[in-house]
Order: sequence, then structure tokens, then C-alpha cells
Amino acid sequence: MLMIDTGQVSPMPALPSCAIPGARPETKRMADLPTPVHDALLASVGQPIAEAGAPFNASDVVPPNAPPRVRFLRAYRVRDLWLVWVEKGGIGHDFRLLAFRDAAKGASVAVPVPHGASRKLCTASRAMAGKGSRDNYSSPARGGGRPKA
Repeated sequence: MLMIDTGQVSPMPALPSCAIPGARPETKRMADLPTPVHDALLASVGQPIAEAGAPFNASDVVPPNAPPRVRFLRAYRVRDLWLVWVEKGGIGHDFRLLAFRDAAKGASVAVPVPHGASRKLCTASRAMAGKGSRDNYSSPARGGGRPKA
């Protein structure tokens, strides 16, 4: 009998409680994001994104019809800034903070997140929220490990 590994569908990770000063209540579903933020998120990630709680493939094995290897976890809005937490599968499985700012004509644009910020999603989100509305940041994050406060 031939056995084929079809990848692993991973359950939602236990996320830390995160109070971000000035943030509106967290957005728990990607479907609830405003269209410009949703579209900017998809463009930034460049591949399908699983909804929070939906099947997600954390492994580097990608069989046909496998669930997405990126999963939405939650998002926060602080003033004109959206802070989005995602989980990315594969050999470099990690958790990432992505940021988007409201722009002209109803669009949203990506905001660079400091390198390594995704190692502690909540701490990084608080730092980004406290930076003010138009600060410049360094290159996009490439963190690793489990989500931490």
C-alpha cells in the first residue's frame, strides 16, 4: 500500500491577550476587515490566506488541494493604522505582524515593520501603535517561534 503525506492541518494557536492603547476592539475574522485592508493584506502576502480557525497547512508539504500556508489570526485598528497578525507555514514557520495605513482614495498601503518584531506580536503591535501616525520603519519582519506577548 502506498502512503502519501498530504500535509498537516494545524489547529489555531493559543494567542496571547493583547491590550493595545488606543486600539478599537480586535478584528477576529479576515472577512470583517475593510475591503482596502483586506486587498492590501492579500497583495502583501502574495498567496491565499486561510480565515482564522479555518484549515491551515503549517508544513512544507504542499499536496494538491492543500489548505493555504498563511492564516489570518487577528487585527487591530489604531487611528489610521491596521496591525494584522498572520501565521505562515513551511520550513520557516513563523508568526508575523503586518501593518497597513489608510491612504488616499480609500486605499490601504503596507507599512514596514521593524526587523524581528514578529517574535513578540503583542509587544511589536504596541510599539507600532505608539509610534505615531507617520513614522518611518525599517525592513519587513522575519520572526520565528510561537506567538508571544
